[in-house]
Amino acid sequence: MATAETSHGPVIAAAIAFLVGIAGGYAINEIVSSSQVTDLEREIVRLKDEAQRKTRTGAPSDEEASAAIAKSGRSMRISECKPRQAVPGVTCTGMITTTTGSFTGASQPGVLSFAKIDGTWAQIQSEGDEE
Repeated sequence: MATAETSHGPVIAAAIAFLVGIAGGYAINEIVSSSQVTDLEREIVRLKDEAQRKTRTGAPSDEEASAAIAKSGRSMRISECKPRQAVPGVTCTGMITTTTGSFTGASQPGVLSFAKIDGTWAQIQSEGDEE
């Protein structure tokens, strides 16, 4: 008479497949995390380089540029500043926002020139600057 033998083979195979799946998922997750960390490290380096460039050229911060043009009812978020060729100062591009009047909140791209006078950034007029 044959006795019913239970085979644990399929259960063991399923357990091994489950463990392999977990290990594979962990490995994939680590690779993705490592890639994201690498991307973030590159972005940090890029941002540091950009900040150093702004400092090297003696560019005003967003707050300093906004203070320099505040009397005209505007503020500026700077994208880039470059040294001026013939005269002291920098020419900055960025978004200029109206802070007073009927157009309050309106933003548009613009280019303005600034120079540091007695330790304070001031807007200076040059050809191509909008007032």
